[in-house]
Amino acid sequence: MVNGGCLCGTLRYAAEPDPDSAYYCHCRDCQIGSGSAFHVAVLAPEASFRILEGETAAYTKAADSGNTISRVFCPRCGTPLWWTGQGFPNLVVLTLSSLDEPDAFSPSRELWTDSAVSWCRIREGIEQFTGRPGDN
Repeated sequence: MVNGGCLCGTLRYAAEPDPDSAYYCHCRDCQIGSGSAFHVAVLAPEASFRILEGETAAYTKAADSGNTISRVFCPRCGTPLWWTGQGFPNLVVLTLSSLDEPDAFSPSRELWTDSAVSWCRIREGIEQFTGRPGDN
């Protein structure tokens, strides 16, 4: 079980992520949604996820994949926390940066590398997909 939360500390959650599911995503939606050149996440079964305290806000839209996703964030400080969507049924996609111990997970794949900014190279030796795994 891991815990996570927002920058201002008003929103806290707990979940049990799959340690082998951590990944980097370079799609434009994740770049903009994370405020960075890429998004780093880990997948947790929806049944293991619970909000411990605080209220959330969400933004829902169609992602680059065509699936609808809802990005959840703290309405007070704006920290991106997790998202859910059609492409990940029964899963919660946790932002690694919102975990209390983000070092507990090491991403093993990069998605949507065709959208990666030219100056951003993660590292050699991890699986790379030009889009979503299974679509290449």
